[in-house]
Amino acid sequence: MRQSVPLSPAWAAPGSELATHEWLQEHSGLGELLGHDFGTTSLTRLYRVADQLYASKEALEAHLYATERSLFEFDETITLYDLTNTYFEGSGNANANAALGHSKEKRSDCPLVTLALVLDSSGFPKRSEVFAGNASEPKTLAEMLEKLIPGDRSQAPTVVLDAGIATEENIEWLVSKGYRYLVVSRKR
Repeated sequence: MRQSVPLSPAWAAPGSELATHEWLQEHSGLGELLGHDFGTTSLTRLYRVADQLYASKEALEAHLYATERSLFEFDETITLYDLTNTYFEGSGNANANAALGHSKEKRSDCPLVTLALVLDSSGFPKRSEVFAGNASEPKTLAEMLEKLIPGDRSQAPTVVLDAGIATEENIEWLVSKGYRYLVVSRKR
């Protein structure tokens, strides 16, 4: 009898290089598939690999999204856009985007980065971006959408955003550019 393994959110949860290092050694069968002992892989090597992957982030995201669309044959009808931020326990000096700002975790004493994510209606990530920790969230919308949907907007998906991003200026911009939109409001 085959025992089912419950799917854990940790399988899809982001983690640091340190958490990835531990996961590869303790929980993954990837080493067996590749013929590699991840117990011999240094943490420094994972940091270097992460830097190389980040340098190719835009190309990787575009390729993965195109592959997902091809495999699952879905249409782009909705684009979901939201932001959050996270803080550094240290100084964050090595990160050009680290800045003091409004922390959603009430850690205004720590430098932050703002993380932006665009999903399609099936929940597949389309694009991500790291902004400065003191970025004005509403000011990021045009930049993200221009990168995602350049040119003809006649086939553009409906953009869904929350009240924090849906300023009057952004709504006017969406209308002027021909986007359809839906605003999630906190008001009754």
